[in-house]
Amino acid sequence: MLTVGVRAWRENREAAGFLVSIVFVCLASVRDVYLAGLFQRTSPLLIAGAAFTLCSLVFLPISFACHPGSLRALLSRPRELFWINVTSAMAWIAFFYALRIIEPSLVQILFFGIGPLSVVWIDQRVPGAAPAVPLTRAERPIHLGLLASLIFSVVVVVGGLSGAGPQPVGVAAVGVALAAGAGISISVNTLLCRKVNDAGVSAAALVALRFPGAVMLATVLAAVSRPDLPVVSSTNALAFVLIALLLIVFPIYVNQVGIALASPLTVRVVLATGPVLLFFLQLIEGRLSASPYSLAAAVLYAVFAISASLARRRAIRSALLV
Repeated sequence: MLTVGVRAWRENREAAGFLVSIVFVCLASVRDVYLAGLFQRTSPLLIAGAAFTLCSLVFLPISFACHPGSLRALLSRPRELFWINVTSAMAWIAFFYALRIIEPSLVQILFFGIGPLSVVWIDQRVPGAAPAVPLTRAERPIHLGLLASLIFSVVVVVGGLSGAGPQPVGVAAVGVALAAGAGISISVNTLLCRKVNDAGVSAAALVALRFPGAVMLATVLAAVSRPDLPVVSSTNALAFVLIALLLIVFPIYVNQVGIALASPLTVRVVLATGPVLLFFLQLIEGRLSASPYSLAAAVLYAVFAISASLARRRAIRSALLV
């Protein structure tokens, strides 16, 4: 009876995490379309600094009041907290700049696609992660297809076939490198966050302490670089605070709840649908042209990413039964 109860609890938790992840994908798609346009007019560092400062300002009081034990548990793990901050900073700032350079749906493909493709490699190198199960024979052709979809996305960007139109090859390559680097960082970050969630750290406590490193990095980069876009005037400051709260802080919290509830594989399955949704939201916004190559890349990625995640789940279950 106890075993049945535990299994039912895990299944309910996984289902809840699946639904929360769907909500996050919808919020993230709206966010990425809006921010990609916004970053043509103002510095990503400004938005990053404001949004991630708000994460701490909003969730630290909530955590002190409602989850003091979670804060203590997280602070008692300084190594994990340090690397969570490092990977968060690298992932989000690189992601913001990638959105500024290349088409958002292709940014998402590269950003989210690295996770399923490198899951075994990352699992082997993140301390405390679950033991990695080697790729099975059935998974290898799927991963090759996933890799092909990412390569096709890169060709679309570098070849000037995306909705953003032709770009200098060097600029397009920088955008690709930023999106892929952000994807590797966020994949490691997701595993680290799930590790501390499993140790009893709440999503609110993690959001409260996850981004000081990102604020520091954004501040340093803003100080050492000459701004190439005007900063926001004081009259628009309140609007940007609201934008940061609704489009960055709230989706980050929703995603953290999803990570805490569902397995990383479930989260990756849901995220795989994001680029297709984002492509159609781009059409509604109207800033970019409709590229059939970008849509093909998004659909190919979704098919192979979902297949890869489901095959990985079957491989893990088979290994546990041995």
